[in-house]
Amino acid sequence: MVDVLLCSTYEDQKRDFVFDFKDSGKLQRLTVPIPIPLKVDAREFVQRLITFHNLPCYLEPELTKTLDEFNKSSCRELQDKMGGAALEQMRQSSQCAADYISSWSDTFTQEHANYSSATDKSEESVFSEMYHSLIHSAALETLLQLENTYAIAMDDVVSKKANAIKAMEEKHQREMEDSINNLGIVTSDKDVNDLAARHCEDAQMLETYWSSELSQLQEMQKREYREWVTKVHEDMVRVSSDPSSVEDSFSIGKNHSMSVQSMPEANEFSTSEHDFRLEESFTILLGAQKKSTHNLRLICGHVLDLCKHKTRPGGSVLSQPHRIQTALSLYSGTLAGVILLVEDRLNTYSGILKHFAMICQQSGTEFHFPDLDKQLCLIQQMFEKRDRSKSNASEHQQLPSADAALRPLTLNTGDIYITRHSNLSEVHVVFHLVVDDSVKSPTISTRNPVIVGLRNALHTAVRHSITTITIPLLLFHEMTEEMTVSWCMKRAELMFKCVKGFIMECSTWSGAESLNLQFLVPKGISEEMFTSFSQMLSSIFRVSTPLDLTSTANR
Repeated sequence: MVDVLLCSTYEDQKRDFVFDFKDSGKLQRLTVPIPIPLKVDAREFVQRLITFHNLPCYLEPELTKTLDEFNKSSCRELQDKMGGAALEQMRQSSQCAADYISSWSDTFTQEHANYSSATDKSEESVFSEMYHSLIHSAALETLLQLENTYAIAMDDVVSKKANAIKAMEEKHQREMEDSINNLGIVTSDKDVNDLAARHCEDAQMLETYWSSELSQLQEMQKREYREWVTKVHEDMVRVSSDPSSVEDSFSIGKNHSMSVQSMPEANEFSTSEHDFRLEESFTILLGAQKKSTHNLRLICGHVLDLCKHKTRPGGSVLSQPHRIQTALSLYSGTLAGVILLVEDRLNTYSGILKHFAMICQQSGTEFHFPDLDKQLCLIQQMFEKRDRSKSNASEHQQLPSADAALRPLTLNTGDIYITRHSNLSEVHVVFHLVVDDSVKSPTISTRNPVIVGLRNALHTAVRHSITTITIPLLLFHEMTEEMTVSWCMKRAELMFKCVKGFIMECSTWSGAESLNLQFLVPKGISEEMFTSFSQMLSSIFRVSTPLDLTSTANR
């Protein structure tokens, strides 16, 4: 069968172009065969006609307009003719219609990025598919037990590192106190300086040693874990018709993990504050014409509680039901994210980022993404590249290369950088939002960089299938002295109204049907204040309440 829409007949069509004009008071007619469609610009073709036929130059505008209209109308007629012929051919033969469908399907899959399938899959994409199939199979329990075993080993090394550093700091403190107490008697200023230099060198050597130990353990666990996942997946694919064979394929991993840690009893769990946190849930409808349903939750707790795993008194990590849910949704369209308020320095040596990095280490090896340090290193390179491009664009503010190299990287208020995680308790994605002292003001405006950064974080989350988002309601993770009752109420009202507007924006242009938003208030807040926040949320979002028709039915 010849495709009449793509055959050479369509390209070789010619039609006579007729143009009437007056020259020296006489009516003249120009008749020229024109290829349809015209493959050159109409103005260029007109210049050729004027030159070849020695036409007056004042005819150029009118001739160009007439030729362009002739070309468009001729193309429409030819397309209609070819389309009619194709439809007639399809009506006469069912095989012709199937050939057309196959032809257009191949065209889309080969030429259109949205419909084409990747021929060469990366190692990461292959591993993610294998993990996704295993975590939704009978191997779920064994897989989580294996991860738990590795996490216990990692937590043990982290604890040893902390104990070794603590012991060294105590030893150094005693030596320094003895040296200072004997200053001028047994030791001199030079001896004290030498001792301080030796302590600094010892601390660096110890940090390097334990960092190397952790790195080696992580690489070994990651290699073994990926090999185990690959082997079990291959066995499941090969003997999918025989479930007992599949069970044998991962029984080794199950026995190994159970030998390290037996399943705990209920009374072995430690009771902590976040087990009994204040919570309240709401369901809202937003939108004027097309309404969308969203789930809201008001929570009292610390943001890092969402990242920590529940632990036993011995300190080993134990998987929880919410951790299972996190693993099941790792490669899905229902990811969970949290907004973490950080300082303007991109390092893990101070502030809340230090505690977050410690939790990432204690949670076990990161099997699916680069570890936190590597991700922060890549992010720092991106920020440095952005700063260099900005400095190059401004000639007056450009610094010497030596000064630029020594200047520490400082982020702007409202900047966001994102890290990905698979080993945290209830979080897949962390939005690190840079804040400054302006959030302490009771009269913060909606144009504050932090509010703008929050808006960008929500838009980014919606675009990338992050449907559960935790937001610090007061833009603080802990209660401070300046956070009075009136201050908290003003800040909560501002945040509720801003987030409501951001959700409506996202629902309008992205088509997001349902989001789960969690507003997190710091620990230590009173129950009366929590109740006030709950009532304010209901009034601002206009929470939908069920209608009781019992009394009506009894009439």
